[in-house]
Amino acid sequence: MTHKPMTIPTALSQQEAPPPVLTQPREQMEWLLDTFVSKVPGVTHALLVSRDGLTLLASGMDKDWADTMAATVSGHASLAQGTPGPKGGRLPAQQIMIEREDCLFFIMSSGTGQRSAFTSQPGTCQGTVDTVLGVLAEPDADGGTVGYEMGRLITAFAQHMHTPIRQAPYDTAPAVGPHTGAW
Repeated sequence: MTHKPMTIPTALSQQEAPPPVLTQPREQMEWLLDTFVSKVPGVTHALLVSRDGLTLLASGMDKDWADTMAATVSGHASLAQGTPGPKGGRLPAQQIMIEREDCLFFIMSSGTGQRSAFTSQPGTCQGTVDTVLGVLAEPDADGGTVGYEMGRLITAFAQHMHTPIRQAPYDTAPAVGPHTGAW
């Protein structure tokens, strides 16, 4: 008896790539996010946020809703990271899923890379802020498929999945006085 190799059906083809006219990393990421929303069965909205809660990209959302969801995504990711495991360790959650009557809500840490599509202060390189991917899907969506495709999406643009740390718009000398310094 011969066995056929098992293949995992995917919503996004391995060969799909951004059209060649999209040369900027941010344009490529926007295209990938929009393609993810349109191709993955049951997915209705997606957004990429900085770990500190700022909207970086959103697909299918107006600005106000995206900003509200960015704070929600960031907050859940932070709570999950601070939750002690069975041995007391605090590790980032690989995936968070919230099941509601009206939708399924998925959250995955997107990690960091070496380059960024999101510059908030051009010319600054003092560090990075991790990103988090949030996805909304219909209540009857296949959670395994959505989670798998989220992982593939993160891999597709992982090298751009961070944003530089925001700095004050001007240089200021540290305050000097009796109440400054470490506590």
